[in-house]
Amino acid sequence: MIGTLWGIGLLFSYLGQAWSGSDSTSGFVPMMSFFLVSTLVGLTLFPRTVGLALSPMFMASPLAFVISLFRHSFIYSITILIIGVVAGIAQYIIAKVRPDATY
Repeated sequence: MIGTLWGIGLLFSYLGQAWSGSDSTSGFVPMMSFFLVSTLVGLTLFPRTVGLALSPMFMASPLAFVISLFRHSFIYSITILIIGVVAGIAQYIIAKVRPDATY
């Protein structure tokens, strides 16, 4: 339940950033550090919660890429796509390391 709510919040934030974000990629490093911390928390404490929270971001990354492609520059669109792919990689790492705690 918490992972679902967190995932919905991350999804709306991700799509909102793709729609109305600035063309700078200054938020890339903080987002990558967020994924690092989330992956570590998912590996150690709450694998289902973190995995479920990152799922919507990974699934919506093609949509966010297309949205940002029409609204912003190509480099910004690639940055949005990379953020979505890193969410999927973090989810994959959690599922591989803790298969007993995934669905």
